Amino acid sequence: MGHLNTVAAALRRVFQRGRPLPLRESRPDLQAWSKSACGREILQEQKAQMDDLLKDLFGYHLLELSSLSNTSMASECPINHHFRLFPEVGNGVGALADPEQLPLADESLDLVILHHMLEYSSNPHQLLREANRVLIPRGHLLIVGFNPFSLQGVVKFFAQYFSSNRCWRRHSLNRARLVDWLNLLDCEPVEVQRGFYRPPINQQKVLSLLEFWERTCRFLNLPFGGYYVLLACKQRLSVTPIKPAWGRFNPMPGLVLGDSAHSARQSSEASKCHPRASCRKSKH
Repeated sequence: MGHLNTVAAALRRVFQRGRPLPLRESRPDLQAWSKSACGREILQEQKAQMDDLLKDLFGYHLLELSSLSNTSMASECPINHHFRLFPEVGNGVGALADPEQLPLADESLDLVILHHMLEYSSNPHQLLREANRVLIPRGHLLIVGFNPFSLQGVVKFFAQYFSSNRCWRRHSLNRARLVDWLNLLDCEPVEVQRGFYRPPINQQKVLSLLEFWERTCRFLNLPFGGYYVLLACKQRLSVTPIKPAWGRFNPMPGLVLGDSAHSARQSSEASKCHPRASCRKSKH
């Protein structure tokens, strides 16, 4: 019985280690991963795909929320006003803010970028609601996330329990689940791209040898890429209530609305002042 309790306690510790961590705890390992051979390859591919999507988007204000890169992933976007928010100092941010409670007005931004933020959020659905809240109608939301149904996802499944690298301890959000959330928020997916079909190996020579495999899978648009880039458009239209002009509304033509006694007194006084009106009445 004692051995069973020991095994159960060990399994309990293993599963607790697999729980997603807050971004502030995963951030040091994330920064180190972004400088590795695998991290550089993934970020370069993502930047190229994001540039291709962002070059046709226009507007006035762009918010970028990123957990990985120290440089902007939206440098090629024609929107002039770019700014970045982050809960801690660093990551090239312009201001400190909680991404799940953005200090921004409703429907004030044209584009919001969530670059690997949902996986490391304590409440990814709330973060997505906040991003949708600050978007104007017909504004765009660009989401970049790791695909759990990939070689990257297979490694993550084991690494989150047995690896000391905390960047593996994140939420697994597949594209279909994310699309369901977007539909609930009246956001329509416009385009989905995928990338990095190679295994997450930190050996540049091995990654270079597998570039042909990468190009082939991307050409075929296979669904098991290591990450996805999803562009969505907010379909909800803002409604401005129009106050009806009740003062000019008369439900029954010919009916005088107001003080009937006052109207009758005015008509009797008018008949006294005009003898022709009284003569016309006497003839009938």
